[in-house]
Amino acid sequence: MTGGMDPKFIRQMQERFKQELDQREKEWLEYWKAELEEVLRRRHQDLAGLQNDLRRLVGKMEARLGRL
Repeated sequence: MTGGMDPKFIRQMQERFKQELDQREKEWLEYWKAELEEVLRRRHQDLAGLQNDLRRLVGKMEARLGRL
């Protein structure tokens, strides 16, 4: 084979890469959706409680971003 890589192989690798990215994004969204649903389930008595839970969630997100 001359002139580089097989175009069919390149398309297959691109599709595999796209599928993996889509799967990771889906897992990411499912995780954070579950975290937000947990905050909603708590039925906070006041705004301060909700704010504390949201700060905790933002802290978790910041920590995760820091590790990436």
